[in-house]
Amino acid sequence: MGPLILSGTMLAAAFGGMLWLGDLFHAVGWFVVLFALASAAYAVAVGWVLRRPPAGRWALGGILGVALLFRLLLLPSVPTLSTDLYRYLWDGRLALAGVSPYRHPANAPEVARFRDALVYPRLNHVEWRTIYPPGAQLVFAAVEWARPSSVIGMKLVILAADLLTIGLLLGWLKALGRPAVWVLVYAWHPLLVVEFAGSGHLDALVIATTIGALWAAARGRLLVAGALVGVGALVKLYPLLLLPAIWGRQRARVLAIGLGVVAAGYALYWREGTAVLGSLGRYLAEEEFNGTVRAMLELGLAPLGAVGLKAARLLPLLGLAGLALAVGWGTAPAERRARWLVGGYLLTTPSLFPWYALWMVPLQAAAPAWPWLYLTCAVALTYLSLPIWHIPAWVIAVQWVPFALGLAWAVRPRDTAPSDVLWRPSS
Repeated sequence: MGPLILSGTMLAAAFGGMLWLGDLFHAVGWFVVLFALASAAYAVAVGWVLRRPPAGRWALGGILGVALLFRLLLLPSVPTLSTDLYRYLWDGRLALAGVSPYRHPANAPEVARFRDALVYPRLNHVEWRTIYPPGAQLVFAAVEWARPSSVIGMKLVILAADLLTIGLLLGWLKALGRPAVWVLVYAWHPLLVVEFAGSGHLDALVIATTIGALWAAARGRLLVAGALVGVGALVKLYPLLLLPAIWGRQRARVLAIGLGVVAAGYALYWREGTAVLGSLGRYLAEEEFNGTVRAMLELGLAPLGAVGLKAARLLPLLGLAGLALAVGWGTAPAERRARWLVGGYLLTTPSLFPWYALWMVPLQAAAPAWPWLYLTCAVALTYLSLPIWHIPAWVIAVQWVPFALGLAWAVRPRDTAPSDVLWRPSS
């Protein structure tokens, strides 16, 4: 237990240092230093708990108690690395007033009366309408009703979803026959604490529904799993990609219930027509940050001009769709298929902001793989691109080269069949 105690102490000190820094946007260099120290401590803790998982309720209780401490340390902080939370508050303000957030961008004269000195000045893309689905809008409106314009109110909802994920993950690990203490892989992940307790990102709700769906699938409740994927997609659309991972032998029924839940949610805004998508199309067309496959294709196909650019955007989508079909008709366990799909998404998405990588983290608790754990920590280096979001070349190299080498090593041909768990604990 000694290494775990030391790692937990270092992580708590790092998070305390981040709280002391205050405005991480203007102290991003020091933030990265503290995050690197936290990541090193996290690696030690993960290595220890995988090789020598401590037994007993006291050990699990200690891991969970320390995880809660980490979150409480950053809960009072003001979101500065990302201002997405303020868009949540803005959307909730409009929705509670009976104004559709899909109808007008934040800088439109029709919503001028809702602007204030706390939320509006911190909005990004004020010329865009919202891109968040109806389920997210219900959450935003509920928080606005309970705690108007409250950063801490929104963060408490995110924290509740994060803690719910921990509980669901414990159930899923038990169903898979994994040690309960492997929950540390999720609960102590430094980026997860920063993005949820610090920045209050909505992805916490998505991850909770994802793990709930995978747990339900592990127990044979495939229709429940499909419905939970649909609920997650009403918060952010990307969970729909997991349907092939959980539909088992009930492909049509699970697909129907998942898409049906999404359709029912969007029906709440039927008066908006196609405007219910907000600025989602613009986001997909214009936003590009820290992409991998698409960025490489754009570079390689640049000599073809506009045709090459279109191909660079289309080919990753086709590849991801092909992967989903192959996975959906395969027979691998759901946790393995989910990891393939999420990994494919992270490698093909044109925008990989740090909090997007969090979708992979709970899957690593069920099947740890060091290359992916490395990437989910290294992606935080992209914060060094602030304030203009232009990533230095060395950051790209540090982020992707070790990951690629680690992945190549993990899948290298062996004399014996390779294990799905790329980092196998000793017996």
